[in-house]
Parts: sequence; C-alpha cells; structure tokens
Amino acid sequence: MPLFRYILMRMDDEFKVPPKPWTGASIKALRDEIVRGGEEVPGLSYQTVYVWYSRVLLDVVDRLGRVDYVGIIGEQPEISFRVKTVDTLRDKLIRQDSTPLYRIHDIIGARVTASMTLQQQNDLVQAIAALFPKHQISDMREHPHSGYRGVHVIAGLPRGIFAEIQIRTLPQDAWANCYEAIADRYGREIRYGEYPDSPKGRELVQAIQGTSDGIRSLELLDSEQGIAVGDILDNVTKMMRHLTEYYHAPNPQELEKIIKIANNTGSLMLKLGGEHGRNGNPVQPEDR
Repeated sequence: MPLFRYILMRMDDEFKVPPKPWTGASIKALRDEIVRGGEEVPGLSYQTVYVWYSRVLLDVVDRLGRVDYVGIIGEQPEISFRVKTVDTLRDKLIRQDSTPLYRIHDIIGARVTASMTLQQQNDLVQAIAALFPKHQISDMREHPHSGYRGVHVIAGLPRGIFAEIQIRTLPQDAWANCYEAIADRYGREIRYGEYPDSPKGRELVQAIQGTSDGIRSLELLDSEQGIAVGDILDNVTKMMRHLTEYYHAPNPQELEKIIKIANNTGSLMLKLGGEHGRNGNPVQPEDR
C-alpha cells in the first residue's frame, strides 16, 4: 500500500498564509534592532511578528493532524509547537548575520515524538513531508550535530517563509532535552561545536555526546537487525530524562556522579553495538 495512503485528507495546493504585517524596510530595521538588543522599531514590533507567525503555525499544526499516525507507527505521537521567543531568535540572528529575519527556517516549529523504530521514523518523515509541496529533509541521525540526532522537515510556505517540523524517537528526544538542560548551565555554545572552559564541564559534554553514539547503535540494532533492545532503550530514555530534571537544579558536588553514569551507559551501549557489528558514529559538531 502506498505510503501516501496514510494521509487522511488531500491538502490544498495553496497554503493559507495571511498578508505580512511588514514592509521590506521595516522587517530589516526590526532585525537590526533585535540584534542590538531591542524588539521594536517605528511601525513594527516583534510582538506583531510573533502573533502573525502564530496564525501561520496553526495551519501547520492542522496539517500535521491529517496524518494516520496509528497506521504508520502504531500510536498517536506527542506533538508540540512554538514560535521562537525574541531572545532565542536574537541568538540565531547573531550567528547567521546575513540571513533576513523572515528567512530563518525555524521561527515557527513543531515537534513530533513517538516510540518508534528508525524505519517507522523514516515512514513518518515521508508522510509529514508529503503534507507540504515544497520541503527539504535534514537527516541528522547518521551525521549528528554536536551529538544531536533527529530528522527535520523544512517546509517552504508561501510569502517566502518556512516552518520546521522535527521528528524524533523517544531516546533521541530525551537526549536532546538533556543536552539543552546542560547547555542552559554551561552555555548554548555547546550546541554549536564549542566546549565549556571548565575541565569537568567539558568532560560532561563529551560524555553526553558519547551517549548519543550509544543510542544510535541500539536503535540500529533494533531497527535493522531485529535485536530486542527495547528495554535497554527505555532505561536509557529514563536516565536521560532524570538527568534533564536534575540539571534544572544542578548540584556541583554531584557532577562526578553524573559524568560516571553517562560514561558507563555510553560504554555499555557501544559495547553491545560492537558485539553485533555496529559502532556509534563519531560526533561531528556542526551548527544546527
């Protein structure tokens, strides 16, 4: 049965995007002002831009609701969505200093997370991509970005804007959330290939990146070779969630313990992968 059978409704050819509430000059001026630390220029504020993007996001989320998730992965996923805050947008505009504000790919974004194999993840990515006539697929599972693994569908929408839909397995999602919590403590630069100045912080970041390699090995065993590793993946997911909660209120005295847990878990998973002819992929820090 064709994969597109899983899409319940035929999407309209034209995505409904309301007229932009800005001119070329005003959005450029707002971009420059946001980089300087502000969020408003004469005739345009980021609050206005935020509300406009929120309206577009509702249509994106509506389309995501048209997928027969149970038919593809056997369950309903968790779907979350958001518009970038001005602070997180500022960080990205500073890094991408020549990109117009409205060309940022993830000002609006959604995330689809579920318990699924890598093959089911592939099928789900194709079903979601088919909702948008213009799209690109960014697969960061084989070549991770600072340890991050997942698949992103970049949907090109009318009026020259974009939406980003992230599709993650539960272990991929738990790892990403844990890494974000650590970035809140040691600096968001670790998401882009840098490391903390502190030796212990650097050791922690490297250990968590190694855990990502272990998760990759287990998911390959589960998906490609049918080796039953579901219980191990569940335990790894729980561990990453525990570390995430812990790092929201960190205790420096416990840092050694966290590093040891992460290193031991990563080593055990890589060992299991090696026993069955699979090794994790080396971390390749890149911007994401």
